[in-house]
Amino acid sequence: MSKSVEYLFASAVSIADRAARKQGWSPRGRAEWHKPDGTTVYFICFPEQLAIVPAGATVHVVGKGPAELRGLKRSRKLAALAP
Repeated sequence: MSKSVEYLFASAVSIADRAARKQGWSPRGRAEWHKPDGTTVYFICFPEQLAIVPAGATVHVVGKGPAELRGLKRSRKLAALAP
């Protein structure tokens, strides 16, 4: 059985953590959260890290993301989160 994985893009882990906690996600370590449904959410902050995000995956974006995110709209699900 594979677990669901999503990503949280923000400029800093502190900003990502604040947004994740507002969503009710539980922190697991410094840069990972678990959603109530069991989905694991990993923090990313560099545009280069977007290359590891598989097609069809959800990327939660806190604030205004980099231009590289605009190119992902066709192959990944982007969801905006308030900081």
